[in-house]
Amino acid sequence: MGRTAAYTFKGALIGAIGAVILFSIGFFIEVFNLGCAILTCDCDKSTVFDWSGMWGVLGLCIIAGAVIGLFYGIYKAKEEKNAQMAKINAANSEQARKQRIQWAGEIKQEALKANNKCYDIKKQTQPIVITTYKASEKMMEIMNELSKIAEMQGKVDLLGEELSKKGGSSL
Repeated sequence: MGRTAAYTFKGALIGAIGAVILFSIGFFIEVFNLGCAILTCDCDKSTVFDWSGMWGVLGLCIIAGAVIGLFYGIYKAKEEKNAQMAKINAANSEQARKQRIQWAGEIKQEALKANNKCYDIKKQTQPIVITTYKASEKMMEIMNELSKIAEMQGKVDLLGEELSKKGGSSL
C-alpha cells in the first residue's frame, strides 16, 4: 500500500508540475500577445490576458494535473504489483513442476517394484485352474478312452457270439 501512495503522490506531483509548466507557457504567450497589442496600438483587444482569474485557472490546472497524476500513480503501482505476482507465480510454477516430476519418478519406481514382485510371484506359483487347453494331450486321452470302449465292445460282441453258439446259456 505504501508504494501505491508513493506512486500516486509522485504522479500527482508530476501532473501538477506539468500543469504549472503549461500555465506558464500560456502566460508567456499572453505576454507576447500583450506586447503585440502594445506595438500595434490595439490595447482594447479582447484577446489580452485577464489577470483577475489567473490564480483560479492556475489552481484548476494544478488540480487537474494532480488528478491525472493520481490515475497514473495507481496504474504504475498496479503494474508493479502485477509484475511481482507474475514473478511469484513463475517461481511457484517452476517449483510445482519440479515437485510433480519428483513424485512421478517415485510413483514410477513403486509401480516398477510392484510389477517385478507380481511377476516373480507368478513365476513361483502354479495356477489352480489351467486356462490353456492342451489339444494333443486331450486328444490322446480321448482316443485311449475310445479304444478301451471299442475293446470292451469287442469283448461284449465276442461273448454274445459265444452265447449264441451255445444256445443262449450263460457261462
